[in-house]
Amino acid sequence: MTEKLRIGVIGAGRWGPNLIRNFHSDPASVVVMVADQSTVRLQVLKERYPDIAVTESADEVFANPAIDAIVICTPTATHHELARKALENGKNVFVEKPLARTVAECDALVALAEKARKILFVGHIFVYNASIQVIREHIRKGDLGKIFHVQITRTNLGPVRNDVSALWDLASHDLSILQYWLGEMPVRVSAVGGRFLSNKLEDTVFATYTFANNLLANIHVSWLNPKKVREITVVGEKKMLVWDDMNLDKPVQIYDKKITIDSDQATGADRSIVDTFAGFRASIHEGETFVPKIGVNEPLAAECKAFLRAVKDPSTSLSTGYQGKLVVQALAATDLSLKENGREISISY
Repeated sequence: MTEKLRIGVIGAGRWGPNLIRNFHSDPASVVVMVADQSTVRLQVLKERYPDIAVTESADEVFANPAIDAIVICTPTATHHELARKALENGKNVFVEKPLARTVAECDALVALAEKARKILFVGHIFVYNASIQVIREHIRKGDLGKIFHVQITRTNLGPVRNDVSALWDLASHDLSILQYWLGEMPVRVSAVGGRFLSNKLEDTVFATYTFANNLLANIHVSWLNPKKVREITVVGEKKMLVWDDMNLDKPVQIYDKKITIDSDQATGADRSIVDTFAGFRASIHEGETFVPKIGVNEPLAAECKAFLRAVKDPSTSLSTGYQGKLVVQALAATDLSLKENGREISISY
């Protein structure tokens, strides 16, 4: 019988119980101890899982020799300190997104993980979503052709956070998806946002990212919207694609649609040749819509299993500490653009 990976969890708030449930039910792992500052949460947890030890002290989790890995699901401001202590105590680390508050904190954690030869895994859950993985296959195979632009919308009425803005809370998902699909990160960003609910944090952000090949990606995130939307449109030279996470029957649809400008109409005055509505219509191609078959999966369960695999084989990880750092670099540059009223900011990696 294979020995189970023994896990300690720090943070039993809104998201923590989901991670506890998945790791404790997985045949390859067992949750040994959970730390949280709320005695009420710990009491509820103890009633549900009598075999899991609970404590109000994170230091008890770090010092426990029976723990192989630590899962951190606490406010972003605490990520660096908790992950640092976990790595210094020889533990593998799973930390919820975003990895940390600053690029410097991310760099320190990545270096420490390498020095300790331990896994630093970031909870970019959407790269473990079956639909997102299928889309990556179509993009990488060239089915859509050269990608021109991507439009991303992630909105809902809440939940409102008081530790990070909607940008850091929501767009961190989308930047990790773009990184996963395209294999690169944007080099410039321009963003505007609004602090309609509080004067401290943006609850609504519109950010436009430019990649080295001039691909454009626009991300709209908001906690202040009447409709829950998780949708991405990818426009390619050959075909176009829409991912709608709210559409359970057809989450991914690929459209055989494109616009072709004839070579003799491509530049200058020659464009005037197409001077009628019918002429413009002739350049538009609208074929069939293809709905790829998507396997049913629970992304969180897949993510937890991926962490367990990564502890055994680091090369299998899709969300390393380094990748988490790249996302934070893009977020930090976006924050700077927000502060400077939309000025385009170059992103260095």
